[in-house]
Amino acid sequence: MNSKDKCEIVRDLSVLYFEKSINEGSQEFVEEHLKDCEDCRKFYKTIESKICNEDEKDKLVTKQFKKIYNHISLLKIALITILVIILIATLMLSSKVRTFSNIVNKSCEKIEYMKTLDNYKITVKTIKKDLQTENILEYSENYYYKDGILKVESGDSIFFYKDDSYNSVKVYHDLKQIDFCNNNFIQQKQGDAIILFSYIKDNYQRYSSTIYSLIFSVREDRYNGIDCYVIRFGNNNNYRDIWVDKEKFITIREVNEDSLSFYNERVFTFEENVVTNDDIDITILESSEYTDYEKNYIENNITKKEFMDIFDSLQWQ
Repeated sequence: MNSKDKCEIVRDLSVLYFEKSINEGSQEFVEEHLKDCEDCRKFYKTIESKICNEDEKDKLVTKQFKKIYNHISLLKIALITILVIILIATLMLSSKVRTFSNIVNKSCEKIEYMKTLDNYKITVKTIKKDLQTENILEYSENYYYKDGILKVESGDSIFFYKDDSYNSVKVYHDLKQIDFCNNNFIQQKQGDAIILFSYIKDNYQRYSSTIYSLIFSVREDRYNGIDCYVIRFGNNNNYRDIWVDKEKFITIREVNEDSLSFYNERVFTFEENVVTNDDIDITILESSEYTDYEKNYIENNITKKEFMDIFDSLQWQ
């Protein structure tokens, strides 16, 4: 076999020789030839360098693919975690809204029942604190309702209203004055006094959506020995709490606080079938006790809406 033929054979076997994929005899043949042939040694080194470079490239590509795979795996885990968090948050918010809705619905049913009653007393105790001046104002109001007549005691004043009547009587003890008012609208209907308990109902539509549910919370607590649901609108620094009796679903307390400005609290007591005829007796105004009271006959021309706006503005002043 001439030298040229040997070179061709060695060069054909060079890749297999590098990868050690030839038999022992062929391997010895290539090694012996490479010792004596400079051209074949150069050719083999070229092949060896090329194969090594390709191998490094393969390793680099594999390494990059592993990095990409790891990043994708981390992204998948992060995405799944975010989705799980969103799902849990949505379920929690939905649960909170359902709880709120249940409390409101049962409270509304209770309010509608209370409106049908013909004998009840409502006591409202109010505390107002100016957190800047430290001034505190405390007072109570009593609402007596029986047989279509409502008497309201508020401080030094007494107000008498009759269902479906345009007339009302207002007594001011501090002024020694009695106003007999003739209004251009019916000021009192059966159950109107129960509006005191309707704040939770008034705000239901506003806060029941999932978006607004972010700004209210529902918890359970006790007040004066009564288990309550406490619905909070706002945050710890500026909020309004409604305390609802868990058993009776009646609002028993409202708290409105701005930690930098004021603290207002109202506590409600509702009692059925405790009002007597003496509690609502308007004829007492004809007694000698009221002889020196000035009596005024007043025509009120404001609309019912204007009256209700004034009433609402006074609730938390």
